[in-house]
Amino acid sequence: MLILREVLAFTGRRRRPDGSAPAPPRVKSTLQRARARLHEVAPAADQVTEPGEPEARALLDQYIEAFETADAAALARLLRQDATLELPPSAAWFAGRDAIAGAVAGLGSPGDWQMLPVAANGQPAAAAYLRGSDGCYRAYGIVVLTVTSTGIARITVFADPGLFAWFGLPQIPPATAARLVGRP
Repeated sequence: MLILREVLAFTGRRRRPDGSAPAPPRVKSTLQRARARLHEVAPAADQVTEPGEPEARALLDQYIEAFETADAAALARLLRQDATLELPPSAAWFAGRDAIAGAVAGLGSPGDWQMLPVAANGQPAAAAYLRGSDGCYRAYGIVVLTVTSTGIARITVFADPGLFAWFGLPQIPPATAARLVGRP
């Protein structure tokens, strides 16, 4: 209901698409409570500013370096205190800088990951390749960062190698592919 009224500009006076009566008072009361709650939790306008392209790219580059070198402490320094890590479609998610740093600390050793900077829906992102037991890197997924002027607010990991085609990326990173071709 909040979306219908606030985003799509529906009013409570209009009849519903099925021709039934307008929203009863309890719906209007729910809408008022929802608006009040959103007002409470919404960030102040000066907190909503997004960093410019150079700042966002710098955060992405630092994120990639921290992840590729398995430096959980460096990663933690890039995160906001209230940052979240999401791994859709799984139910796993982590909230808070320390929880995220702990979660990624066990994801490998330096050199296990290789990442390429990309953009996803206008946000800084990285195409992640994971080194297999044979030493070759293979597509793992796309990592999308939500960055703010105060650091990384959200990391969303889409662990689906099939997404690489949407980004025009190979399943094996270019440097690995060149090494494989050069083998005798």
